[in-house]
Amino acid sequence: MTDIVTGAAGFIGSHLAEELLKEGRDVVGIDNFHPYYSEEIKRQNLKEVKETAKDTEGDFTFVDGSILEDESLEKLPSEPAKVFHNAAVAGVRNSIENPSEYAKQNLLGLSKLLDSFEDIGKFVFASSSSVYGMVPEEELPVKEDRELDPIAPYPQSKKHGEEMVQLYSELYDFEYSIVRYFTVYGPRQRPDEAFTKFIQMILNDEPVTIYGDGEQSRDFTYVKDIVNGAIKASEAQGSDTYNIGSQRRITVNEMVETLDEVMDENVEKTHVEQPEGDARHTHANIQKAKDKLDYAPEKDFEQGVKDCVEWAKKMKSKGLI
Repeated sequence: MTDIVTGAAGFIGSHLAEELLKEGRDVVGIDNFHPYYSEEIKRQNLKEVKETAKDTEGDFTFVDGSILEDESLEKLPSEPAKVFHNAAVAGVRNSIENPSEYAKQNLLGLSKLLDSFEDIGKFVFASSSSVYGMVPEEELPVKEDRELDPIAPYPQSKKHGEEMVQLYSELYDFEYSIVRYFTVYGPRQRPDEAFTKFIQMILNDEPVTIYGDGEQSRDFTYVKDIVNGAIKASEAQGSDTYNIGSQRRITVNEMVETLDEVMDENVEKTHVEQPEGDARHTHANIQKAKDKLDYAPEKDFEQGVKDCVEWAKKMKSKGLI
């Protein structure tokens, strides 16, 4: 049987497709190359997935289309073994400026996708740590049973997406795993996200722009650890929700210091006002994922940063960032 990966040309989706292929799985990927960021970067990601497929026992088929379009959905297997749903418009700040796009892509798209299957072995829904909203620092790390309190349209769409998956599961009798990802970083990260954006600034001899005092912290989780968590969640019995994080918090200032050390640059910093919609701190309690999935993050933060820098330099040499 075949697995489906939506958003297969994106950051997490492309890594996930590659890992499934390495496990010998047959994968059908779909992506609509949404213009939120460069199609050229996604085409490069897709090229790497196809190259990986050549060296594995798994077969990779790609559907260039949208989960909003019936003709694209008809090209997907109607009874997939597993569906890894990553396709979504991301970005908290952008969602404040374009809320209706998030409802259309992230909710209507999810509904149409779920409607298109006759049977699903397991549905893995990529959610976000941002569904928790502003969690006071003294109440961290956050557990899965905490009440959700999104503060922008993007996390609101993820909260509603979780509810939709749970409802459809009850109505149509399939199992799901909801995986709440915490601040994913690594090669292929979106250009508007902190690591890629900061590395570009440093490579262009520009000052790094830090929001607020830089003491806000994130549970930075390496993309391969995220993928490992998603695959383990797809193998779990029953339906449940899991935090997938790194077990640590790192401030933005510490992140920039690490970039400074890795790139051997005297990074110039400038501070600007903190925009709306961003949580001050994120930190996952991952005990449930440890106990039920045997999940354990492995990537050393400094090595992960080195991987980001190496990828960004390669993309810059190709003129892609």
